[in-house]
Amino acid sequence: MSRHTLALARRHYGHGQVDQAIDVLLRLLGEDPDLAEAHALLAFCLLKRKRLHVAALEAARALELEPDSVYSHLAAALVALARRRPSEAETHLNAARELDPAAAVIEDGFARLHLAWGHDERALAHARRACELEPDDLDYRALLASLEFRRGDRGTAEALAREVLELDPEHLEALCVLGHCELAAGRVDDARQHAAWAVQLDPMDEQALTLLAAVKARRSPLLGLWWRFQSYLTAGSRTRTVVLLLGLFLLYQIGMIALSQNGLQRWTLPLSLLWLGFCAYTWIAPGLFWRSVKKELQQVRLRPGF
Repeated sequence: MSRHTLALARRHYGHGQVDQAIDVLLRLLGEDPDLAEAHALLAFCLLKRKRLHVAALEAARALELEPDSVYSHLAAALVALARRRPSEAETHLNAARELDPAAAVIEDGFARLHLAWGHDERALAHARRACELEPDDLDYRALLASLEFRRGDRGTAEALAREVLELDPEHLEALCVLGHCELAAGRVDDARQHAAWAVQLDPMDEQALTLLAAVKARRSPLLGLWWRFQSYLTAGSRTRTVVLLLGLFLLYQIGMIALSQNGLQRWTLPLSLLWLGFCAYTWIAPGLFWRSVKKELQQVRLRPGF
């Protein structure tokens, strides 16, 4: 009975029905609290809902019950990755690889780890290896499509995404990749349709909301400028973001000093006004942008269950 219930939870999770999967798993664990695989799958579900602390507890419980389980180590690795602990994630992935050196799911995990590190080429190599080991797995192909898009091969990314969607029209990651491909090609209306469908499947999915925000950014040049700026600013570690912001402020200060020392005081006021305008824009634009996104979300009909 527990195997059947676990399979049902997996099916819900695979179709993006995360809340339904959580309900099934909680009922199952109420009957059998020592089922390691259920704890691991619950950790995956909680990760989707950004409940990192509880996900970490579930992954730890899965490892405690089955320390030699590849699935438990994988759950612990992805939780560590979400908590910005890549070294811990690597340790769990290496442990999983020792248990099953030829597992495609481990290659997928390493691909996501290197993606978080910003090692796109290594991530791509692992994603390709995962697809070679299990060519019929749609999740691996969707990740490969995403990585191909990141490296600029839009044609390959679009072809892979369409292949996945032919087999599973509700595959969230593939929908988002195809949406980004459409947006990059200038087909904004098509991109919006993919974004709307992705949000309908899971209104809390980060990739779906990012795509919808990107579509709004393209349609509104003024707000889109802020979206592109903050996307560039936050496309790395927190340290990088802080360094970039400090760098901008230092450039402003250096400019003010240079103008004063070179007898160009009349330009200090325009530069100050420009800096104040920039600060005001970055303060006001986020609220306006997300208000626009919320209006867009109100036009999306959510499917039953959300």
